[in-house]
Parts: sequence; structure tokens; C-alpha cells
Amino acid sequence: PRSCCRPSGAAQGRLRGGEPPRPGSSPPGGAAMAVCGQEAAELEVYAYEDPAHPARLLGAFRGFYLDGLFTDIALQGASGVCLRCHRAVLAACSSYFKAMFTADMKEKAKSHIRLPELSHAVLEALVNYAYTSQIQITKRNVQSLLQAADLLQFASVKKACEQFLVRHLDTDNCIGMHAFAEYHNCSELEKEARRMLLWQFEDVWKQEEFLDIGKEKLAFILSRENLNVWKEEAAIEAVVKWVAHNVEERIEDIYELLSCIQIDLDNVYLRSALSLQKKCRLNDNKIRSLVYNALNPSPKGLSKRPTAAMYVIGGYYWHPLSEVHVWDPLTNTWVQGTDMPDHTRESYGVTNLGPDIYVTGGYRTESIEALDTVWIYNSERDEWTEGCPMLDARYYHCAVSLSGCIYALGGYRQGPNCCKHPNAVLG
Repeated sequence: PRSCCRPSGAAQGRLRGGEPPRPGSSPPGGAAMAVCGQEAAELEVYAYEDPAHPARLLGAFRGFYLDGLFTDIALQGASGVCLRCHRAVLAACSSYFKAMFTADMKEKAKSHIRLPELSHAVLEALVNYAYTSQIQITKRNVQSLLQAADLLQFASVKKACEQFLVRHLDTDNCIGMHAFAEYHNCSELEKEARRMLLWQFEDVWKQEEFLDIGKEKLAFILSRENLNVWKEEAAIEAVVKWVAHNVEERIEDIYELLSCIQIDLDNVYLRSALSLQKKCRLNDNKIRSLVYNALNPSPKGLSKRPTAAMYVIGGYYWHPLSEVHVWDPLTNTWVQGTDMPDHTRESYGVTNLGPDIYVTGGYRTESIEALDTVWIYNSERDEWTEGCPMLDARYYHCAVSLSGCIYALGGYRQGPNCCKHPNAVLG
């Protein structure tokens, strides 16, 4: 309002320079308005942000690194080759280096740091990551990279390596990966390796890697309630195979391991029978025979211990269904899970990966519109989340999981001719 800008009293006749108004000049009120407008313009703020600045800054440091400009620290790996770097860049990516360069440590004043436990290739890969945000992870280098990232506390690289290993978990490596995850505190990898070890135990114990498992871990596995074996014979066979691999050192462990299995065993008979045998002559067939002879007879035979649940997702009964029903074999009962969201669709694909069940694509019931949506049901938390859409909308397709990935194969998609989709697309 005009009144807020109008000067009063003696000030009414003065402008910024303190001069009285000259004859023929503009009225004092108009001058005051001009001053207020100028001040308002001076208070205007233009908040400019250059979106290319972070990448340009990183690129500049990359150039400094390659040209050896402004470097203030040298890293030396097992090969003896030195990498000239910048403390600030290393500290920004690694809490290990940040602590080294800021805490009261002897390395703080040094210009040369030796890291003899790291190969040159791994150390160079981590340094390149610090300057480019990129790193190449392969089956050949992933474990070495994760170990180095864990040591130097490159948290994002360690997480990327962990996720790579999760994607490549299989029955022939899950035991080793579980031990590796425990040692390096990789919670996601440990969880998924343990899940595969327990859920697919009947395949795992037949692998060569199983023979080198420790007694404590084997006892832990056998005693788990969610160990997925349909009959106890599988667990007994696993124990027999493990003991027979090194009879001299493992024969005394058989009693503890068999006690982890829910079987009615005559331990007195088994101890007596084994004590009469020469260890050098014991093999898997002989041990198996003695164990089965020690089993107390049961009219029902060995107990069954199924633990894998069955999930029925959606369906159609005059209209699309949203229900999730779960069959629990331990209690032989059906329970209901959380309803599927966005369920007004048909002909979608369903597959599982770990604890998650993926519902992919389908078509909208009302419009026959093909969908690219993905919904994920977590069986442990009984909750749904929306996943990343597929590359193409499709229905009547096949969804499968392999090596940590979900694949959507074939199917149909809406179009002028509604033709069959020829491609297999990673969902």
C-alpha cells in the first residue's frame, strides 16, 4: 500500500542522497515509491542450480587423477605399483580413508599408504570407482572386490557386490556363500543363502561343497524347524555322507548330528555297533546300515517334515479374484493372506524368487488392455509392493525365475492384430 512507502516529517523532503527536492522535481511521494520498488528488486532471489555440475566436478577430478595434478596421497597394493590420488576424493567415498586422514593416526601425516593385502587390479578398480562412480563386477572378481570394499569401507561397492552374489546363488554354492556372508557381515546374502540351503537341502547335500561344511553349521541346519525335507531319510543320508567323507575325524559327531533329526534312535545300540567296527573299514554303506538298524521300529515309518508352503494367488470366478490363500503342510490347513491390489485383471504370470512372489502383466478385465505392471507379494511380511514395470505389456505369458532374475517369456500384447509376442524379456 502507498502509505507504507510515504516518508513523514523532515524525511519527506529528502531522497537517498539526503538532498532536499529541487524546483521542478517529482513530488517526494513518487520518489519514495521508486525507492521502495528498487529495494524490492534488490531483495529478489534467483536460486540457480546447475544439474550438470556434480558430473562435471567428478569429471574434473578424474582428469586431475589421470594427469597426476594436485594429488596428495599415494596408494600401493600388493604389486608395488603406486596410485596417486586425492585425499578428499578417497575420504568422500570411504569412511576408512576419512578416519585415516582425520583421526589421530600415523597415516594422517603420511603421503604414501601401503595396502599389501589388496591386488593392484582390485585397488585400481576401487580408486577408479571413486573418480567415476562406475565399477565392473564379474564372477571372477566379485569376492575379491567385496573383501576389499569391506576392508576399505566402500559401502556402496560392497552392497553392489552382495547383490551380484545374491543373483548368482545356487545349490552348489550356497554353503560357501553363507559362510562368506557371515564373515563379511552381508545380511542380505546371508539370509538368501540360508534360505536356499534350508529350502533346497535335498539338492544341497548332494553337492561337493557339502562335504566341507563344519559340524556346527550342519547341526544348526538339521535342527531348524523350517528345514525342507519331505522325509527324514534325506537328512539321515546327508549325515551319513558327511561322516563317511572323513570317518577318522567325524565318526564321533554322528550321534550329535542324528540327535538333531526327529527320529527315534537307539543310541546305545548304535554306539556299541560302531565301536565294534574298525574305522578304516567304515564306509557310507556300512554306516547307513548301522544307523537304520538302530532306528526303533515304528508302524508309520519315518516321520515326514514338510515345510514348504503353497500359495494360490488370485484367479477368476465370474469376476477376477483378489484372494491370497496359503496351505500350511505342517498343520494341513489353509490360511488367508493379504488381498492382491489392482486385481481387476486376468491372465497374468506368477513366479517366485526367494520369499517374494511376482505377479506380472495380464490384461484389464474391462478394456482388454495389456498391462506391464508388476506386483510383489512378500510371503514373510504378508504384504504387497509395486515393482518395476516390464519392458512390454503382455498377457498369457510365462514367468520364471533363474539366477536371481525374473523372466517374462512369450505371451500376447494388445495391438491391431493382437499377435503373439516373440521375445523373452527380463522383467
